Amino acid sequence: MKDLEWFVSICAANGLKISDEQASTFEKYRTLLLAANNQLNLISRKDEENFYPNHALNSVSFLFLKKLIPDASMVDLGTGGGLPGIPVSIIYSEMRLTFVDSIMKKTAALSEILRELGCRRPTVINARAEELSKKGDFQAHFDYVISRAAGKLDDVAKWSRGFLKDSGGDSGAAIPPGTLIVLKGGAFEEELKHTRSLKSVASADVIDMTFQGMDEIYNREKKLVLITFKRAPLRSWN
Repeated sequence: MKDLEWFVSICAANGLKISDEQASTFEKYRTLLLAANNQLNLISRKDEENFYPNHALNSVSFLFLKKLIPDASMVDLGTGGGLPGIPVSIIYSEMRLTFVDSIMKKTAALSEILRELGCRRPTVINARAEELSKKGDFQAHFDYVISRAAGKLDDVAKWSRGFLKDSGGDSGAAIPPGTLIVLKGGAFEEELKHTRSLKSVASADVIDMTFQGMDEIYNREKKLVLITFKRAPLRSWN
């Protein structure tokens, strides 16, 4: 079984240092998530022993390749038990996170997990993303949307556009604001084709998730998809 020490070492080998405090938070999150999973299917029970390779590492390994702007605001779309948002927020402690899921039992469990972790800044919302993104308080309000398993790529793009600020400006080596970040596995060529055909989409780049130590994990096929959008009135998108 891949444990916390293994996870910290893989991150360090790829230039992402996990402090002792962050490591402790990752382990506390693992304990809370698995406890909640006894009552509610937040992750597959067959996968509980693989928390660090399949969930923690899968959530943050894109940071080996790309960085985020400091003090960003982010929506974790279809978050379930807080993945990938909580692991990302452990690394970026100043991140202003909004967790969105349409299943009330999951958002209730997530709220309790965040309370136990002592998180003060995150917001948990039980809502459908395609409806929430049309509300004034949420439109064009966020730097990033991130998603790991919320649905087909083209659907996630449609749901996400309303949340995001317009892309633009020099963000240096960081992922620019206004970007949808999707951690995607399996074959999705057709979804990618449909996504690129949306009139709202400016670009949809697919990046191989290769890093030191990836040969030690089973689930290697994950890709990083970065989607940016054209500037235009929000109501015109489809």
